[in-house]
Amino acid sequence: MSAKTTTRYDQTMLRVMNREEARNWHASRGQRRAWTAAHVALTAATPLAFPLAGDNGGLLIGLVIPLVLLWCVCTGVLNSTTRGLLELRARALDERQLTERGEAFTVAHRVQLSLTLAAIGGLGLAHLLSDGGVPAEAAVLALFGLGLTQWLLPLWTAALRAEDEPADDEVEAAPSA
Repeated sequence: MSAKTTTRYDQTMLRVMNREEARNWHASRGQRRAWTAAHVALTAATPLAFPLAGDNGGLLIGLVIPLVLLWCVCTGVLNSTTRGLLELRARALDERQLTERGEAFTVAHRVQLSLTLAAIGGLGLAHLLSDGGVPAEAAVLALFGLGLTQWLLPLWTAALRAEDEPADDEVEAAPSA
C-alpha cells in the first residue's frame, strides 16, 4: 500500500467534509467570522456554566446540554468551512490543502505562544501585586484556557483564513447564426 493510498474511511470522511448542504451558511468571510466568534463564545461559555450552576445539577444540565449541542453545530460548520482541512488524514489532502493546514498550524502556534506568554505574565504580575500569592484556581483556569486554545486555535485560524468559494461560471449563450 503506497503512502498516498486512501482507505475507505478516508474516502467517507472526504465525502462528509465536502457536503454541499451547508455551503450557504459560510459562503462569505463575514459569515465565517460570525461562526468562528460564536464558536469562541460557546467554548468560553460552556466551562463557565459549572460555577454559575453551583450545586444545582438540574441547572447545570439545562445550561451545558444546549451549549454543547450548539458548540457541536458550530464545529461542524467550521469543519465544513475548511472542507475538513484539520480532520482529514494527510493522505486524503492535496498539496495545496497540506500547505493551508501547515499555515493554519503555524499561525495558531504563534498566537498560542503569545497567549501563553500573556498568561505567564499575568499570573506573575498577580503574584507580585498580591499579598498571599495567586490563588490555585487562577492558575488552573489559566491552564484550562490555554489547553482549550491549544486545541481549537488551528480550527479557528483555518476557518478565518478560508477563501470564498469561487462563483459558478455562467455559460454564455452561443450567438445564433
